[in-house]
Amino acid sequence: MKKNLKFSVIVNLNASGGKNLSLINEVIKLLKSDHEVKVFKTYNKDQAKTVFKKLPDENFDRIVIAGGDGSICFAVNELIQNNGLQDKIVGFIPAGSTNILQIETKISSTASNIYDVLVSDKTKKINLVKINKNYFILMAGIGFDSKVVESIGEKSKKYLGKIIFIIKGLQNFIFLNNEKMKVEVDGEKFNASWILCTNSKYYAGPYSITKKTNIFDKKVIVYIVKNLTRFKILNYLWLIYIKGDISSAKSVITRDFQTLKVETTKNKLLTQIDGEKFSHQNNITIQKSEKFFNLLIP
Repeated sequence: MKKNLKFSVIVNLNASGGKNLSLINEVIKLLKSDHEVKVFKTYNKDQAKTVFKKLPDENFDRIVIAGGDGSICFAVNELIQNNGLQDKIVGFIPAGSTNILQIETKISSTASNIYDVLVSDKTKKINLVKINKNYFILMAGIGFDSKVVESIGEKSKKYLGKIIFIIKGLQNFIFLNNEKMKVEVDGEKFNASWILCTNSKYYAGPYSITKKTNIFDKKVIVYIVKNLTRFKILNYLWLIYIKGDISSAKSVITRDFQTLKVETTKNKLLTQIDGEKFSHQNNITIQKSEKFFNLLIP
């Protein structure tokens, strides 16, 4: 453990409805006992953007994000835009609803263990995936899951937490309304109603969806479903429960890809990245990138 480290801690006060603020405060208290700590509390993206613009002017040894997967994804994109990512050491305090990055990295939920990780020198490169002009860490979904994310308001997420994802998931399951998309994967062309690109083994929490990649691997996997039905959704849930991998489903096209292009001639594509609303566009391009960040791990 290094002594007298200089920490920047950016706190998303809205992450998981603020239910994990006691954990965040406990970790910050431990950090302040031995190190220099500057805390930035943010309520919205505009406030967070202002913070990240100023970060390159201050010589922090560690940048710590307190929030969920979406908060960390947002932070990584802001650091890239402000030319302060790949030379920085990034840590996080898991304070979101699903915390898939925490599951992937096996970081404990106790303040003392999180503190030990943040002050250590053990890091690992996390490869990023480019989506249009942005990047994601874990996954991007177009279709069923993006509609679920789109339908969840900030207030309902704040008061209901994980339950709201189940409620909205059931609503979208009952009133299933498929997208019609054209997909090109490294030259192969398909029609699709649901697309899931994953850089992570896990999906929607501690549920393994693939055995073909993880955040430390350089593989990006895409699952393409031509015509999503309620029966197929139930089948995928069963495969996740039994096998931890949906690639064995006959209705799923699985590819390890370099570049994926999606377009629609009708409605703009609803897209989610790392569990947050991303964009409404007619064309989406997802590709492997050379970008990475150095993440503190146990």
